[in-house]
Amino acid sequence: MGMVQFISQVGTLILAVVLSDKTHLGSDYATYTSAFSVATVLFMIVDLGLGTKMVIDIAPNRAIAGKKLTSILFIRGTMSLVAIVLTIAYIIIQHPPAEVTFAYVIIALSTGLSWIAQTFTSMFTAFEKMHYVLMTSMVERAFTVSTAIALVILGYGLEVVVMVVLTGSILYAILSYLVCARLIVKPSKELSIKEVREDLRGSAPFAINVALVSTLYAINGFLLLSIITGMDGLDAGQLANAQYYIAFNLVVSLIAVPTVFRTALLPVITRLLGSSKEMTKLAQQKVMKYMYSLGLPMTLGGIVLADEIIDFLFPEYPESAVVLRILLPVLAISYFGTGQGSLLAAAKLMHLSTVSSAAGAVSNLIICFLAIPIWGPSGAALAFTVATLITNIISHFYMSKRVVHLKVSEIVIRPTLAGLGMTAVLLIFPLDNLFLSIAVGAAAYLALLIVLRVVDQEDIEIFRKAMKKGA
Repeated sequence: MGMVQFISQVGTLILAVVLSDKTHLGSDYATYTSAFSVATVLFMIVDLGLGTKMVIDIAPNRAIAGKKLTSILFIRGTMSLVAIVLTIAYIIIQHPPAEVTFAYVIIALSTGLSWIAQTFTSMFTAFEKMHYVLMTSMVERAFTVSTAIALVILGYGLEVVVMVVLTGSILYAILSYLVCARLIVKPSKELSIKEVREDLRGSAPFAINVALVSTLYAINGFLLLSIITGMDGLDAGQLANAQYYIAFNLVVSLIAVPTVFRTALLPVITRLLGSSKEMTKLAQQKVMKYMYSLGLPMTLGGIVLADEIIDFLFPEYPESAVVLRILLPVLAISYFGTGQGSLLAAAKLMHLSTVSSAAGAVSNLIICFLAIPIWGPSGAALAFTVATLITNIISHFYMSKRVVHLKVSEIVIRPTLAGLGMTAVLLIFPLDNLFLSIAVGAAAYLALLIVLRVVDQEDIEIFRKAMKKGA
């Protein structure tokens, strides 16, 4: 599942680089990103944690799969219609131009279809057929990204691009249904209202956690668009939204790396925790050290080279460099926190992850309302970074108090020294070529890691024992 998210984020990033160029969508790119901001927030009501609940219910009892699938499809279809109505209401309130209205409506329809498709892919996960999830997602991304890029290069505009996105969602929904119906299970022809009610009641705990996490990732762009539009008009709001999402998508595409690792880590950590708490502690500490060692240079190097990165990828949006600098600490924070949520889940303390998510979501909202009117996109970025820090601090606190206590100094000191040394090299010896700067920075960091002996023989032996113990 983490790999699906990674591929999706990379595809989105590639498409954004092409669409934002002035020779392609140009200023219409701001409308494109704004349409997704509105849809992401309004369609949060469709998730409700139903995918996770369906996996948990069906995995031990596959006989109920058909009825469960029909029930979840009914709920998500209904909530998608509600979200589309909310989109139309938002449009009526805002009174945007016709081309903006068209983009908002088409992206809303596309988002609704994507949620229907994800209902089928959740069934793939329940039957432990994750390769079907990867296959269907890759087909949709390949079609949407390649077709949209080809058409904008040929001179087509925003209206055609959003229709390509809608077509991709239709393809995704049809393909997911066909794979599910032919290889997994067909939806039941009978709809049980009792089953629907039970699914809604049972999804409540999942919905709360999903809503909190989704709020953290989705609400900033929407608030930025709404607040700046109210202050300075729609064009200013869409421009601010685009400046934010250019930097945000860069960072989120890299956050997918620990997501992939966390997905693979969960079963190993679960086995270790059941057999040896001490070995779990050692393995978790080494995981966090290595992931922090990977995330820190991206944060520090990115801060130094932010202007060059944005100029290379998004030359039409130089203001996004400041936003990128504010968001980049999220990488070091997220990479440091790799495995904390998995460890809490393995220890049956998932409710504590909900508490940390709630704290992050609340702080994010408060800072957004305070900072966006003053600093615009930079305020939205500051809110996300601080909220991520708060979420990870609280998760680490619970992990240390309730599961295992780690030596943070052993995790951060040596990689931080190496990172600061790399930063000094980049600042003292600035280069005109971005890729050469990245190569020099990476070489300096790697050399300092070796000199400081961040990876030693003890680490290798610990991982070897951990894997044997977990097998």
